[in-house]
Formats: sequence, structure tokens, C-alpha cells
Amino acid sequence: MAPNNPQLHSAATFNNQGFYKPSRYFRYLKHFHNRPFYPSFPIQPSAFRKYDLDIPDLIHKLGWGSLFENQRFSQCPKGVKMFYASLKRGPGSSPSFFTTVVYNHEIKVTTSLLAETLDLPCLGSSAATNDDFADIRFEFSSAMESLTHDIGKYYPSILSAGRLADQFKVLHFFITRILLPRSGFSADLVHPADAWIMENARDGVKLNFSALMFAHMINYGDENYSGPLPFGPQVTRLLSRVGIDLRDKMLVCDVRKDLRA
Repeated sequence: MAPNNPQLHSAATFNNQGFYKPSRYFRYLKHFHNRPFYPSFPIQPSAFRKYDLDIPDLIHKLGWGSLFENQRFSQCPKGVKMFYASLKRGPGSSPSFFTTVVYNHEIKVTTSLLAETLDLPCLGSSAATNDDFADIRFEFSSAMESLTHDIGKYYPSILSAGRLADQFKVLHFFITRILLPRSGFSADLVHPADAWIMENARDGVKLNFSALMFAHMINYGDENYSGPLPFGPQVTRLLSRVGIDLRDKMLVCDVRKDLRA
């Protein structure tokens, strides 16, 4: 029998099979159980103004200022790993939802649910994947030419973030380490989504952050991605807000306090 929980969000349902269905639990143990999380950075964009880099203005133009307010640094490690381990994409190459199972509850996650439960900016373009960028005829090479201040002569890759003008180098750092974190060599390269964000920040076009987060989450539900898991505090808040009891399961995140402008 499902427990009587009047606080349960309509996107979440009690699942009698639970998280510990053999195939699901095996995937969790093999690919997610020992995965680390991305650290959290308590940093404010305004710190860069003393270097004549108006990062707050770029973020404001995107409509993302609220992302740096009321930052949270606690998470439910096991719940977050369950969330990614049982993530199942909806149909199509650009699905409108995915489902996941955490502590015997199945959750149907959409961009609207992310925006609602996490108070995310959700105005503006919802383009978030390479297919989306192709549909709106976004040209990555042209964007790179307009965002860089050299011809890539002194860099090992034409996609190196080092080629960017100074303000976009910093914005790229925010994107790849804080907003849509990724690790390793990939974090030092400009991906199409990065260029899309930076170009729109320059031009003053608002973007739907919940759509970008949604697409990023789906990538990390793929067992072939073996790096740290992103959005620990955000996933934890989502689980709590849909009505899953996380008492006695919370820990303080790995917080990097030594980051300076």
C-alpha cells in the first residue's frame, strides 16, 4: 500500500517496486554508488567588477540573477545518486520529460517542475541541445568568431576558452564550474551551449535556465559519463519539495571557499 502523504507533489507517485528493483539497483552499484559530486562555490559575480569585468550585467541580461541568491550547500548524497542512477529519458531525441525513482517514489521531471521547485529563471528561449540549436539556425563557428579576440594561433584547440575575450572567459568559468558544471579537459573548451549562452548574454537575450539544467541532468544519467555528478543541492531541494522525506539523510556539500576573482 502507498503511504498516505498529502504533501506529495502531483509529479511524484509512490512506487511499490521501489528503487531496489534488481536491474535498477545493479546499475546504481556499478555506475553511481561511488561517484563524487561537483563542489559548490559560494561566489558572487559582483566580485569581478574591481577588474573592470561586469559579469553581473551579463548574467542580468540572461535573466539569471536569482541563481546567485539564497545559495544552498547541503545535499542528500544517496538520494542524488539514486536520482541519476534511475533516470530514464522520455521518448524522442529531445524528450520533454524524464522519470526517476528515489526512495520508493517515481518522479516525472519536466522543465516546468524544475522551474517550480527550484525557483529557476524560465523566461526566454528554451533551446538547450545541439538539435535545438540547429533548429533555430544557431551557427557555432560564427559565434566563436564574435566572442574571441584572436585567431586561435597560440592555443592547442580552436575551442579553447583561453581564446575568449576576458569577460567571456569569466562567464565561461561560471557556466562550466557553477551553473552547468562539467570536469576535466572538457571544462576548458567552449561547447555549443556555452557559446549560445555567451552570445545571448552579450546581446541581452533571456534564456530559460530550467531547460538547460534539464538537458544537463539527462546527460549525467547516462552511465557512460563517469565524472562527478552535478546539482547535488538542487536535486536535494527538488526531492524535498515533491514530498520525499529526507530527514537524517542530509550532509553539507564540499564547498570551495578559496575561489577568488
